[in-house]
Amino acid sequence: MTNVQQSGSVRWMWDADGVVTVTLDDPGRTANMLNRRHHDGLDSCLDDLSARLDQLRGVVLTSAKRSFIAGPEFVASEITPEEAAETYGLLVPLRDQARRLETLGRPVAAALNGSALGGGFELALACHYRVGPDDPSVVWALAETGMGIIPGGGGVVRVTRMAGIAATVLDIVGPGTPFHPASALAAGLIDEVAADAVAAARAWVLAQPSGPFAQRWERPGYRIPGGTGEPAGLADEVRRRSAGSPVRALAAVLDVAVRSAAAPPDEAFEIETAAFRPLLAAPEFPALSYLFFALHSVAGPTIAEPTAAGFPQVVRNPLAAVFFAPDAPIVEITGDDAEATAAEVRAKGGIPVVIRAGTASFVQTLLDAGPDPDAMTAAARRALDDGLVIDPVAADVASVLAAGFPPWTGGVLHHLAAAR
Repeated sequence: MTNVQQSGSVRWMWDADGVVTVTLDDPGRTANMLNRRHHDGLDSCLDDLSARLDQLRGVVLTSAKRSFIAGPEFVASEITPEEAAETYGLLVPLRDQARRLETLGRPVAAALNGSALGGGFELALACHYRVGPDDPSVVWALAETGMGIIPGGGGVVRVTRMAGIAATVLDIVGPGTPFHPASALAAGLIDEVAADAVAAARAWVLAQPSGPFAQRWERPGYRIPGGTGEPAGLADEVRRRSAGSPVRALAAVLDVAVRSAAAPPDEAFEIETAAFRPLLAAPEFPALSYLFFALHSVAGPTIAEPTAAGFPQVVRNPLAAVFFAPDAPIVEITGDDAEATAAEVRAKGGIPVVIRAGTASFVQTLLDAGPDPDAMTAAARRALDDGLVIDPVAADVASVLAAGFPPWTGGVLHHLAAAR
């Protein structure tokens, strides 16, 4: 049998010490996605590892791309709830696959060479040890609640066992908090920061005792931080944070965290997946998914010093924090050189909004009409009727972040289009 094998998006190599480096590398793609190629490749890899378990010392899971895993492979702005349910048909197979990796019986370390969101970070959580790079631009997040859903592949269950119910609901999964290496280390979501994550992960694997290996929360005597009962006042805090919003994701995180904490792991995963599915059919899911991809599309490749001019963010949106610094301003741009100026704004960490025709400030128009969403919607409609031509995706981002338009609408222009 050859030392290096490839199947689908997964390549794995055995070394002389019995450590297998599993590299996620979707051919011809700039990023690894959770798709059929990923699933089938990892399945073949796990088949090989299981068949040669007596030779296996441990596993290092990493990526050949700049990021670890970017997320599921679909364009949320174009998806209906029915199509989303079909897309998430891989949810249970991917969940069970992560469980298979977790229960392989040998130490598994994730070398997180780059960013990972949602399901990509859920896979890393299924590993027994996580090493991140010493790179503040890298971000990891279970950001699903910003899309009106929750992690469905084991993220709530594992974070609850690692950090406790309250931290899961209020600090990590509930708000969809983005973590950079230093904050992830402090929160216990990763175990080490190293210049060479793969080398550090391999060193950890070799330092573990040989023989059967399990997650720490599946070893005798382990106790979930804070216990398995619902903390006093937590439900009241969830209701307070959810007031005025139709999005039920935070309440679902609380429900799953509490019910799964006292359940055996495999039953706990079923609780999470069962709570996930109804949220796909929620009416706000398509608009929130659109907003997520709108934020992604206007983001620059790096976050540097923010520009001095522009509108401040009045809403601390957790999805925006995945892509932008909290003080990144929204900068409206007009003129013949608008695209070049937009690139400069991105390079400085700002959020550019290109206005191609019209003289009025789009954001100021909304602010003057607000805070009532209906009044802001009417003002946006009048501005368009008066000849305003604006990048609609960036305008929706600006309407949420700088004017406080409800995020579950997808933004004011998206809301206007949906109402027609």
